[in-house]
Amino acid sequence: MSRPIPNRHHLLAPLLACALLAGCGRPPPPPVEVTVAPIPVDAEVIEQPSGKPGAMLVETEPGDIATVNPLIAEDQSSSGVISRFIEGLVTLHPDTGEIIPNLAKSWEISEDGLQYTFHLRRGVCWSDGHPFTADDVVFTWRDAFYTKELDPQTGQPAIDPETGAPKLRYPSRPAYIQLIEGQEVKVEKLDDLTVRFTLPQLYAPFLLFGGGEEILPAHVLGPAAKDGTLLDQWSINTAINHPEQLVGTGPFLLESYRPGERMVFRRNPNYWRVDRDGHRLPYIERIVTSIVGDSAASNIAFARGLTDIEGIQPDNVTWISRAADKFDFTIHDLGPSTSTSFVWFNLRPGNDPDGKPFIAPHKLAWFQDVRFRQAVSYGVNREGIVQGVFGGRASPLHGYVSAKNAKWLNLDVRRYPFDPAKARALLAEAGFKTRADGRLVDAAGNPVEFSLMTNNNSNLRTEMATVFAENMAALGIRVELQFIDFNTLIRRTSESFNYEASLLGLGGGAPDPYASKDILMSNGRLHMWNPQQAKPATEWEARIDELMREIGREFDETKRKAAFAEVQAIMAEQQPLVFLVTGNEYVGIRNRWQNVQPTKLGGITWNLDALWAELN
Repeated sequence: MSRPIPNRHHLLAPLLACALLAGCGRPPPPPVEVTVAPIPVDAEVIEQPSGKPGAMLVETEPGDIATVNPLIAEDQSSSGVISRFIEGLVTLHPDTGEIIPNLAKSWEISEDGLQYTFHLRRGVCWSDGHPFTADDVVFTWRDAFYTKELDPQTGQPAIDPETGAPKLRYPSRPAYIQLIEGQEVKVEKLDDLTVRFTLPQLYAPFLLFGGGEEILPAHVLGPAAKDGTLLDQWSINTAINHPEQLVGTGPFLLESYRPGERMVFRRNPNYWRVDRDGHRLPYIERIVTSIVGDSAASNIAFARGLTDIEGIQPDNVTWISRAADKFDFTIHDLGPSTSTSFVWFNLRPGNDPDGKPFIAPHKLAWFQDVRFRQAVSYGVNREGIVQGVFGGRASPLHGYVSAKNAKWLNLDVRRYPFDPAKARALLAEAGFKTRADGRLVDAAGNPVEFSLMTNNNSNLRTEMATVFAENMAALGIRVELQFIDFNTLIRRTSESFNYEASLLGLGGGAPDPYASKDILMSNGRLHMWNPQQAKPATEWEARIDELMREIGREFDETKRKAAFAEVQAIMAEQQPLVFLVTGNEYVGIRNRWQNVQPTKLGGITWNLDALWAELN
């Protein structure tokens, strides 16, 4: 799917939708009455030339959505849909990455760095015509993020026995991110268009992460926050049967959704941006998004002239380019991608609810040994992946940050060039031996083998996994490949922990390293190899926690860079993520579309609301 810059990521068979989704038997919600409000006094005027309204854009999405609730969205498809109708107070400049106004027209920061006062745009309304005010901002933070679960016996906030902290009524990734060292941010409405945040301590990236947080409509979701059903709202069932309930401030609204088939978006009649002539945006009347099985099918649809815009996989650029004249499109080379790819091992100790270890003890011992992880890294032929999988349109990846994010990249981290001899030496040092038949065994004679899963709707990942398995076979390690749907994979890595190893990637590219807090810190929900630790399991994870806290509170950029450079060095040394490659980024778009202005950071769709085309 083509998307505007977000503020911050399974195929459901139609016949099973009602059986799988909660609320099928509930009475329908009340109808949404829509009022077209006047153009806001503080409407933002775009710089691009004025265009013509009414065109329809056709695209594909490789993979289905899991939710349309911003509080629980974890996958890229869901987050992309949500970003079309829900926005934050600030956003990012598509060229510089600078923080710029969005729903807030301006802000001030106190001299001590603890108070942020935002001034909202006058006259902005939600898509149903209801005014957007400071009440919505306060609701999002106070009621959606910070409301506590109450103990039914005492009526007081329930306490988490592991952390000793009050339990949140609506635990979510946004709620976790917006805690500063476990402490809440105080949010106050000063008047209808002014809201003030008071931080418990210095927090350098608050303007980006706090100001960029997606704001929810209090008049729509307020009742659910009171009755305890907030996380059940805006479900897949809502998207299927009541998409009009998905009220937002963004340029496009979900009009209809058929699981596994398609989504249709319509323009928001109350959007707050206008062109030079004072006409309300967006120009595009509808976006039709066909849901396809994988990115290869998505690329094929574009190459056949069936869609208007497409992110082109590096390995497909050559053959798709041959159809450029026939179907009148251009492929834009945006340079190195911010995306990364890596393999990691499940380091989760303990047992599942049935008393079975998450990982067999002898395998957990392998995975926990840094020499084993380093040996695996030396055994990966990254240049082979670059050439064989990406057709040369990628680069070997040696650390947590891709080359595109040059501002924060540490070039001096430990590297792991393809060196099977060094890999075998490390394995021997760790007590492994090679049998006469070539199989690697541990000191107890257990053959070294593990399963590796990745999502089946990405042919690049399945091909990388295949090369990885071949590389491991050369070391005497047997890898069982498991290609499964993305949402099942996420549940297994973050809920059941029923897996041994996985291959995935990160979008990356955030302008601040603290964006990685949820991934790098040991208590993070996305700390993939062993998430949500009550306390750091290792000394090196404790050190990363300390460095990330320093990054969060330090305003001096030189000190922040030094701290993040050490984080990258530790990650490279310990190899909890065995990094593979980062691909180049290519986007194709039909030449009939106007106001196309590709940028390195924003891609092609940063100004989706300003794109227009002549009607056919």
